[in-house]
Amino acid sequence: MLGDGPGLRDARYARRLAGGFGALVALTWVLIVLGALVRAHGAGLACPDWPLCFGEVLPPMNLEVAFEWSHRVLAGSVAALFAALALLCLRRAATRRATAGLLALGAALLALQILLGALTVWKLLAAWSVTSHLVAGNAFALTLLFAALALRDAAAPPPARAGAPVRVRAWLAVGAALLLLQMALGGLVSSLFAGLACPEWPTCNGGLWFPSWRGGVGLHLLHRWNALALLGAILGAALAARRTAGVRGPAWLALGLAVLQLLTGIANVRLGIPVEVTALHSALAAGLVLSVALALREAWRSGTGARHAR
Repeated sequence: MLGDGPGLRDARYARRLAGGFGALVALTWVLIVLGALVRAHGAGLACPDWPLCFGEVLPPMNLEVAFEWSHRVLAGSVAALFAALALLCLRRAATRRATAGLLALGAALLALQILLGALTVWKLLAAWSVTSHLVAGNAFALTLLFAALALRDAAAPPPARAGAPVRVRAWLAVGAALLLLQMALGGLVSSLFAGLACPEWPTCNGGLWFPSWRGGVGLHLLHRWNALALLGAILGAALAARRTAGVRGPAWLALGLAVLQLLTGIANVRLGIPVEVTALHSALAAGLVLSVALALREAWRSGTGARHAR
């Protein structure tokens, strides 16, 4: 606890900043979903130059230009709000101690994300730039979430509790690794137009389960089967954490999101990748990243966990 008197004022200040970072997490989540809509509408090069659009700050609009231009405006707003919140955190010693490392990491990720956004345009939507842009955006959102939680804990440290069992941490670590792989595969499937390389479900082409591991079909199959492995890992984590305070909630939330994510992936294939389902698929994916990261943080926050393993 930050204490009474000046410490109490610091606690209130930290809580307000925690709320600000929480709101910025939500805004960044919207930005990620808007990026998915830009891709779904084929608007990634609607503004063929960067940072301007057709050499103008406010270009003539059509639907595609509006999507890409609004994505850039929202990205700029997120960057400006992050800078403002970071400066407010650095003003006081208590909030500076709680967030200095996270703010440095966030600034680095934001700079990388801006560069990758530019390269996505300059390199004409190269698959590596689109995928890296997606992964970096989610990593930046995680940094904002951890900053909000660090400020919340600085204002009012949570009660001590036993560490999570080793098996909970193991399941979550496997789930996090599979989720990172799934994000990369999803970005590649989208940017290489492999979403309908397997136009059936649960089989792939002509009733075959594994017609090929090459090209778009192989990429689609990797994405499809890794999704099932990810769901299994998160299910294992949720079941293992059912008696672990702090971890249980985000683990079960992650499980619910993973199930919905799988269902929207199936719907994307069966319905021919409609824009609305694609947006929902991306929204659930970004939420899944946040919930798994929250479960990981809670699992590693206190105790060794070894004494509680069964």
